[in-house]
Amino acid sequence: MKVYSREIAWVGAAQAAAFLGGLATVKTAAVNLGPSEYGKLSVALAIIGIAQVCLYGSISQAATRFLSLAAARNRLRSYEVSVVKLVSVATAIIGLLWALTFTLDVQSWLPLPAAVLCVYVVVSGFQMVAVAVCNAGRKRKIVALVQVTEAILRPILILFILTLSVATAYHALMAYALSSLLLVILITIWSSAALPLLDVSSTSADQSITADGMTFNMMKFAAPFVLFGVLGAVGSHGERLLLAKWGTWSEVGSYALMSQLVMAPNVLFTGVVNQFYLPLVFQHDPDGTGNIVRSFRIFLFLSVLGIILITVTAATLGEFIIPIFSSKAFLGHEHLLWFLGISSGLFCISQQLVLPGMRMNKPEIYMPAKFIHSASLLAFSFFLLPRWGVNGMGVASLLASAAYLCGTLLANSWLKRRMNPRLSLA
Repeated sequence: MKVYSREIAWVGAAQAAAFLGGLATVKTAAVNLGPSEYGKLSVALAIIGIAQVCLYGSISQAATRFLSLAAARNRLRSYEVSVVKLVSVATAIIGLLWALTFTLDVQSWLPLPAAVLCVYVVVSGFQMVAVAVCNAGRKRKIVALVQVTEAILRPILILFILTLSVATAYHALMAYALSSLLLVILITIWSSAALPLLDVSSTSADQSITADGMTFNMMKFAAPFVLFGVLGAVGSHGERLLLAKWGTWSEVGSYALMSQLVMAPNVLFTGVVNQFYLPLVFQHDPDGTGNIVRSFRIFLFLSVLGIILITVTAATLGEFIIPIFSSKAFLGHEHLLWFLGISSGLFCISQQLVLPGMRMNKPEIYMPAKFIHSASLLAFSFFLLPRWGVNGMGVASLLASAAYLCGTLLANSWLKRRMNPRLSLA
């Protein structure tokens, strides 16, 4: 219990640092750029986010899931080689996409040059996977140090670069990329000196699992998440892209700022729970055969309670919170915080509900839910945005998140009936 107390303390410190650093980054970028340039930056980050989710996010999921399995079978070296292989493939895909921007002449559609977008995708992807590996190995102190460093470093670099150069979205994104590169270097140095804290139920060495076999299994596990990213790209990052079609850059900037203000505390709260809870679940039950109903109910209850408190607080105090973390130039649409707060809450709860399928190595059962989320957002946006403008985007976001939650619950209901009743939520 003492070990777990220390771990959750480090996890809490790490998430608090990420939360405060995220708000400091938003504040620094918003104040220096203004709504229009901040809108361009937010659309660029949305495009980057799609690539991250589809590629490096999928690898991070596999890295988190397979570390305990590799440790239980004395195949940690094979695990490391497999992670490097998967990251190399993802990076090659990004390079190919960059080349295609010249062939297909899509640069005019992008808010910033394709080169800087691709550079940030790669370095931030390295950072994402490295943190996932450290967290899977329960290297809580290193993860906390990385997130504290990021919280301090990124806003300082943004302020420094924007002060020395022209305050544009391009230079702000360069600061993002530079901070991620420095963090990757620090993670590599720090993690090499720390052993993973592993506590697995099986210590048998299965020599039949080779490096190639590990790579194949990890790739097979990650593949559905790539499809998740494709299916959920619009739902996860498409709001700013859709709004850019019908709204002004200033409206995009204001909307993006409000979305970040309500999502940040939700990510903080659910991140603390996820970083502590999920590695323990996977390590104590690497084969996904145990009963976790009671702990999972507590996990969901805490998540729902925290999300409700966050939404009510953010929406009620919106007109005071927005100027604190940006400037008065971003005011005018704060009533949307109710819609965006509930939407982000429902989205985060839906993300929590995928654990039963992940434990069974069946993440593909949530593909229909991802598709429902994106399709709903597209349908509602195309119907409401031309009529209600930015207000329509807020309503569309809420309705799409509700549809996503329903789809995830239906997937878990199917899992209960067809796979293993002990993994159900009931």
